[in-house]
Amino acid sequence: MKKILLFTLLVSLLLGDSELDFETDFLDSLDEVSEIATKTKLNIDDSPSFVTILHSEKLQKLGITNVFEALSQVPGVQLKREKSGVLVVVFRGVSQKGEVKLMLDGVTINNTYRGSIYYFLDFPIELIERIEVIRGAGSVLYGSGAISGVVNIITKSANDDNKNNLFISGGTYDNYSGGAILSTLVGDVKVSVDGYYQNSDKTIETTDRDLTDYSVGLNVKDEHLGVIARVKQSEQGNAYGIFTIPDTNKNRYSNINEAIFAQLSYKNRLGKDNHIELLTGYSQYTQDVETRHSLAGTINAKYSENAYYAQVDFKSNIIKNNELLFGTRVEFAKVLESTLATIAAPDLERDTFSFYFNDKYTLTPDLDISAGLRYDNYSDFGDAFSPTLSLIYRVTKEFRLKALYTNAFRAPSWVELTSNSELKAETSNSYELGFVYKKDPVNVLRLNIYKTTLNDMITKDGTYVQNSTGTFQGAELEYIYTPLRNLELNLLSSYVDAKDNDNNNIPDVANILTSASALYEFNSGISISTLLKYVSSSKRSDTDIRDDMSDSTLLDGTLTYMIKDLTLSLIVKDIFDKGTYYALPTSTTNNDFYDGGRSLFLKAGWEF
Repeated sequence: MKKILLFTLLVSLLLGDSELDFETDFLDSLDEVSEIATKTKLNIDDSPSFVTILHSEKLQKLGITNVFEALSQVPGVQLKREKSGVLVVVFRGVSQKGEVKLMLDGVTINNTYRGSIYYFLDFPIELIERIEVIRGAGSVLYGSGAISGVVNIITKSANDDNKNNLFISGGTYDNYSGGAILSTLVGDVKVSVDGYYQNSDKTIETTDRDLTDYSVGLNVKDEHLGVIARVKQSEQGNAYGIFTIPDTNKNRYSNINEAIFAQLSYKNRLGKDNHIELLTGYSQYTQDVETRHSLAGTINAKYSENAYYAQVDFKSNIIKNNELLFGTRVEFAKVLESTLATIAAPDLERDTFSFYFNDKYTLTPDLDISAGLRYDNYSDFGDAFSPTLSLIYRVTKEFRLKALYTNAFRAPSWVELTSNSELKAETSNSYELGFVYKKDPVNVLRLNIYKTTLNDMITKDGTYVQNSTGTFQGAELEYIYTPLRNLELNLLSSYVDAKDNDNNNIPDVANILTSASALYEFNSGISISTLLKYVSSSKRSDTDIRDDMSDSTLLDGTLTYMIKDLTLSLIVKDIFDKGTYYALPTSTTNNDFYDGGRSLFLKAGWEF
């Protein structure tokens, strides 16, 4: 691994420009601004939470193709698949369902059924402007499910520019996709429509991994009003099966997910120092599954839910040195259809009322204090309180210290409450300490340590029960080194120690995650990149007598050529054909979930 990194660096240095003539866009990136941590625009290093921003342009040059792959570029995030092929992102070792809050242009994707988000993780990178991520808890602003992470995918359609894009790609396993972003101005109103279609005919070890996926979105906005709407549907094969019976029938068994949402927003000033934002929206989620069971034979399960919501956010700078946020939200959700009443009762309803506030107070030019509190009332299980407190101390111009305490919660899903109506919310307490060092544009170093205790964890033991606690602690490092104006080297590394109620390692959680990348851009419009990913070994479940899961080292390479408004890319994943493996229970096979080895993609994009 060291030899590969040293070779990449040596080649880049020999080809590079010796002058430290840094590009303006890179200088700007050192002061990246995000609203995800406070809903007010802040430099990410001055935000109370630990924030990562992923830019689509750079991700594409690294060969990243969708949201799932992009999240591997966030410290502390492990990528997995369930036995049915469902995508899973594990933040800081917390592998419970529904512990990560996922949003698309600010609209929550998590359903009430299971808290699931996987059916949006295959969203293509070409439609995305950037991905903003809170590493750790964020319940004060985002409510249930924001225990181990918050992700907001910001599409290009939501941007203020007026660019059009077309893209197509093809690759291994008969994988092909295409899409477009079309925008226009009607007076002062920007109207954008985007959409894509992708298909993969993937079969490995006779198991069906097919994917057919599409989405169409609309974004309309002017200075004050905005409308966003989207429909997304994905259909995939069941791989090794929901009940560990491999899916070998491409024409029958599948998992279909459909999500529809629409949101109307209004923003305006109330005087010089006050802003108000009003939101109202509707969402609907449907799942249609056909799978096999060893005793019941073929099982057909269809589920559907919808929700209506309204939200008001009031932001004020009227008090000197304070940035105040007050917000309230009401939501009404219900089950529309559930053919398996033992999984989710067909008459479930949930009314939610939330109130929250956050204050960022600049005590001195070098010290910020942030404090917040959220109250939620759920009609089907009760109340939840979520406080947070943070300090940011600018020791010098180059050096910042951050300390953070957060309390977060997750409401029990309808699947869990159907099994056990006595369940209450999971809660967590998190403590974080970190620093940021940016001496000059060449070196940026961010390091943080954390400890999270997850209380009243909901686990399944025949029925869902709530009698365990998890402890998650670790460290995350991000280092960006740019020795030349057209060469960037990145190192991400994290250590995760995840323990259960008996102080045993939690199964399928890797202790060490590392990603190293090198991106070099020639003056001719050609760029080359390498992306090296390492995942350490992990423990299996207590009932599995096999050895631990092996560690994994994968190397990807990407060649990109940009000529005027046309971009062509060649992506080779897993160059040395090591293979990607995820843990499978022994009841299925003595092997693990093999998801393929070396794969190749060709991409073309046109901006006009």
